[in-house]
Amino acid sequence: MLTLDSGKEVMLTLEKVVGFRDNDGLELENGDWVRIKSAKEDVIDIVSKNDKHHSLLSWHLGNRHLAIELINKKIIRIEKDHVIALMLEGLGARLEYKKEVFNPELGAYGSKHH
Repeated sequence: MLTLDSGKEVMLTLEKVVGFRDNDGLELENGDWVRIKSAKEDVIDIVSKNDKHHSLLSWHLGNRHLAIELINKKIIRIEKDHVIALMLEGLGARLEYKKEVFNPELGAYGSKHH
């Protein structure tokens, strides 16, 4: 069940998993449209020192199969996780704790091109 800003509830039944992004649209059976508005959540922006350090941090995150969002060539965003934060600090990353929208990469299995 989705709760709209108006308070109205809408049942959403999909044949397969869909990754909605902030500001995506969803057409309802009655022809109305709903805009998806992502909620801000507790995240960590991981700031690397240089390209080599970025690769190292990326490898460790991937090795743990974590959902990540690539912000730019120096910053990776993850959901807040105190255990992973300790690991990253041990690897020399600078961590910025924020409340932001989290749009993780869909990965190979979530891509339509796989």
